[in-house]
Amino acid sequence: MTHRAVTSIMPSQPIGAELRFAPPGGPEGNEDFISVGRVFAIIRRQKLAMILVAGIILLAAAGWIVTLKPYYESATEVMVGARQMISATPQNPYADQAVDLVAINTQVGILRSPVIAEMVTRSLRLEDTDEYRQAIQPSALTRLMIRAGLKKHPEPLTATQRFRLTAAMLMGHVRISNDGRSTIIDVVARAADAQRAAAIANAYVAAYLSYERQAKIDAARHASELLEEQIAPLRHQAEQAEQAVSRYREEQGLNPIAEGGEERGRETLPMTPADARLAQMNRELGTAEADLARVQAQYRQASAAAASGDAGALSAVTGSQLIQNLALQQATVNARISMLSTTALGQNPELRAAQSQSARIGAQIAADTGRILHGLDYEVRAAQGRVDALKAQTQGLQSNVTTEGRANIKLRQLLSEATAAQSVYRDYLSRLTQISAETTIQQAEVRVITPGEVPLAPAGPPRKEYGAIALVLALAAGVGAALLRDRGRRGIRTLAELEQRTHLFGIGILPNFKGNMLQQFGDEDFVYTQMLNAIRTMLSFGQIALRAQVVVVTSAQGGEGKTTLSISLAASMAARGQRALVIDCDPYNPSVLRMFGVSGGEKSFFSNVRPGVDVLAAPRLRRRDALDFAAIGAFIESHRAVYDQIIIDTPPVLAFPEAGAVASMADGVILAVKWQSTDAASVVEAARLLRAYDARCLGAVLTGVQLDNLRGDEGGRMGVYARYKALAAAG
Repeated sequence: MTHRAVTSIMPSQPIGAELRFAPPGGPEGNEDFISVGRVFAIIRRQKLAMILVAGIILLAAAGWIVTLKPYYESATEVMVGARQMISATPQNPYADQAVDLVAINTQVGILRSPVIAEMVTRSLRLEDTDEYRQAIQPSALTRLMIRAGLKKHPEPLTATQRFRLTAAMLMGHVRISNDGRSTIIDVVARAADAQRAAAIANAYVAAYLSYERQAKIDAARHASELLEEQIAPLRHQAEQAEQAVSRYREEQGLNPIAEGGEERGRETLPMTPADARLAQMNRELGTAEADLARVQAQYRQASAAAASGDAGALSAVTGSQLIQNLALQQATVNARISMLSTTALGQNPELRAAQSQSARIGAQIAADTGRILHGLDYEVRAAQGRVDALKAQTQGLQSNVTTEGRANIKLRQLLSEATAAQSVYRDYLSRLTQISAETTIQQAEVRVITPGEVPLAPAGPPRKEYGAIALVLALAAGVGAALLRDRGRRGIRTLAELEQRTHLFGIGILPNFKGNMLQQFGDEDFVYTQMLNAIRTMLSFGQIALRAQVVVVTSAQGGEGKTTLSISLAASMAARGQRALVIDCDPYNPSVLRMFGVSGGEKSFFSNVRPGVDVLAAPRLRRRDALDFAAIGAFIESHRAVYDQIIIDTPPVLAFPEAGAVASMADGVILAVKWQSTDAASVVEAARLLRAYDARCLGAVLTGVQLDNLRGDEGGRMGVYARYKALAAAG
């Protein structure tokens, strides 16, 4: 019999202590670090959970994809003539391009507005179609909640509410876009029916054309109304001038002037040079006064229109096509602002852009209005100066004519005023006729390039793309579920995980044996026996730091198989012809003798409970009593030479901290860690308590391993022993 004393060669640090100094940021020092290999290992280990979660998601997604109804899309292309609005100038050669982009975006905004959607809904009566009527109805979930009493039954929709909801839904089914490089706008309509998709696309364009045409008609009609308001006083002024001429003729007894002479009473007198010159001067004065009256009337009307901010009236008075185009463009932008103000917040980027555009157009209208008014004012002053000059000359001639001549001059003045009033009246009447004719032939500056056609095949839904997305999401969810499930478990599965998470050396693993403890002394379970022998061999012939004659077997918590490990190690020693002593140091729940099938009685020492195995049972204690550690230490020292191996079975360290005092008397401590049950934090805390008693922790043994639940990366040695078992059985 060979006796080994190892107390003199006990190292100051336990096996695996160097693992504590691994870099904290690496895999060994950070439990949260998950390498790619570990992820695949977790997936293989938790593949059932991953398959279950991914399968459920795929089935749900497949059910949802199957229930998706096909839809059709029809596209219409229209070209907007926005470049004709404003031309480039030498001062700003890029003005037309900037206005073009703004105008195109404005037209896109008009097409997207609820006004167009409501026009299409009204023209096609979409609120009465099955597609939109069913969409407005409460969903199946809502109806179920109503039946369950979780939600109140909604009030019935009125015809107006149903119409507006249908228009709002239609806006979501129509896509309006522009590529930003051309004046072409695409209108794509989507519907459950192919015919309806084409009808909606064409109706959108028709409603847009009608809206644009109506906007121009409204502007022209407004200008016409303004002219009509100005014509009435002009007509009255012309009539008064004619009446003044007639009254003066009657009062002075004058007849109309004949060509080449002048009638006085019943005689026709030859005209004098002064009369001829005065007649010529009066004709010029009449023309100048007519021009002055016309220019003054235009200036007053233009000033009134500018003061009221009515660009349409100003363009109608002055005939400025530039002002008219700017007024139409501002009306379109203001309509867009009005629509956005009801549907968006004040800080909406699109609303602020439209307001900025309206301000720019208003500024340009104001600038052009100022130039026009300045020109009209200059014309008024010039005409007034010419009239004043002619009047001055006429007044000089009047001193050289007779009383009849003065009367004729007055008559000619009255005739000039009547002629001027008639000229202004005819000019305004001509303008009114022109604008009225334009109102009846107004056309929008939009041309349909490609009308919407009935699609031949559904445009969606993209089931393959949805399926691919669902597959990716299902796999991601499955992997996530596997990682969460693996992270959620508390137990330790492998020796590598044991060393990584607790920094204890993994001495070995023991499978969960079948049958009772006595059956393990035979050779019925080859794998269990071989794994047990591997642990015993390591303790007997491993490196010096692992060899120990007196070994304490303990655990962090109860039920981790420490007593089974103690008895198994003793039996393995005895099976090799050596003697082993098992000391049961659990005074509150001794179980070594019970597992050997021996009744304790009053004795404490039992010899040869199994061949080569003796048992020393500590006396049962009450809760307030304590073990006699000095007696246990003396007994161990006195029997070192008798036994090849002394194995001390203690209570769990966390429940019985005094076990650390017993461990300090031994050559080393082995912690039993139950496979997939004991959490790493408890093992670390147990090792800390043992170090507090200066006990040398040899390492830990995984117990109760279920071979059927091991994966390839976990049960490497188990697989080797299993293969050898098969070979032994075959031999």
